[in-house]
This record gives sequence, C-alpha cells and structure tokens, in this order.
Amino acid sequence: MMKVPAFPDWSSGIYSECKDQCLKNCSCVAYAHDDGIGCMFWGRDLIDVQKFSTSGVDLYIRLPSSELDKGKSNKVIVITTVITGIVVITISALFLWCRMAKQRGRNKIRRQIEDEEENLIGAKLQQLPLFNFEELATATDNFHHTKKLGQGGFGPVYRGTLDDGKEIAVKRLSKASGQGLEEFKNEVVVISKLQHRNLVKLFGCCVEGEEKMLVYEYMPNKSLDSFLFG
Repeated sequence: MMKVPAFPDWSSGIYSECKDQCLKNCSCVAYAHDDGIGCMFWGRDLIDVQKFSTSGVDLYIRLPSSELDKGKSNKVIVITTVITGIVVITISALFLWCRMAKQRGRNKIRRQIEDEEENLIGAKLQQLPLFNFEELATATDNFHHTKKLGQGGFGPVYRGTLDDGKEIAVKRLSKASGQGLEEFKNEVVVISKLQHRNLVKLFGCCVEGEEKMLVYEYMPNKSLDSFLFG
C-alpha cells in the first residue's frame, strides 16, 4: 500500500521476475510491480515515498545482510537471555526448595531425637528415688563449704549424711554452668543404665524449681584418679 518513489526504471515482466532482476543488478536498491506497468526499479535515493490507506503497491527495499542478521541476532540474544534467566531462576528455586526441605527434615529428626531423649530422661527420673531439697540441704549442713568434696563442669559435690546415717555425695547443678543441664541429663541416662561394683552407685536425684541434684554413694577412699595420678 505504498506510493512508489519518483524516477523509477521500467522493465516489462511478471511479478516473479522483478525480484531476480533487482538482485542481479548491484545498483538496485528497491523494486515494485504494478499490473498495468510491470517491474519498476530504483538505483538512487527513494524520493517522495508515501503510504496509502486504501491503495498502492508493495515496495521491496534491498538491505545489507548485516542489517538483517543484526535483527535476527538481537532476537536470538533476547530469546537466549530470557531462556537463560528462566533456567537460572528455576534451578535456584529448586535448590532453595531442596535445601529448605532438607533443613525441615533435619529439624524434624532433631525434634524427634530431643523428644525421645526427654521421654527417656523423664522415664529414668521417674525410676530413681526422689529426694527433696530440704532433706539434702540438712544432710550437707546447707551445702557448707567444709562439706565440699570437689567441683567439676557439672557443679560442686558435697558430702552429706542422711537421717538414717547413710553417707552420700551430692552433685549440685551449678547455676553458673552453661553445660550443667546437659551433663545432668546425660549423667542420669548413663549412670542409670550402668550398674557395676567398680562404679559409684546413683541413689537418686532432686529436681525442684531451678535446683537439680544427683545423689551418689559416698566413696571414703576418694576418687580413682587420686590413686592413678597421686
């Protein structure tokens, strides 16, 4: 639907021959075909070109292949960039999803283990004889420093005597110890599992408020390390 440029070169021929004639002529920059005229060619500037709304002919303009390839290259670049972006986003999303799923699985397993440990510790505590705080405070002269046998990461250990005359060693969880609670739990589980004549016996425990204590038999000959290391 174009008004063709001014000053064309004319040539008789059918529509299909116009393109070949233009391509064979190095100076040809455009061509068109009109049924009443034939082929029209232009080898100079395209002057007075206009687009009609209801009539006109098809105007074919010859362009360097570099310009045509540039359009294709830009299109390929855009498509490649979009596809690459989609792939990267998809892979990143899958990676994050897998990582979150793995973390959720670990957290679930950790919670299950913690629950099992809590249940085990609770069961072990229920099996042990329970001492009240006042009873142990009385037995150790209110945890007097003269009754102190030693101190470890768990907390201080005191010598005490119960009302029936039985001598005991009381491990008192130190409030300043960050490891005390874990050691308390571990010791309850481990010692309650092991019963041997060469191991100190666990008589019971005391759990009242923030106070957590383990009650062992008193060993009058001190600890084994005093004999091994002097």
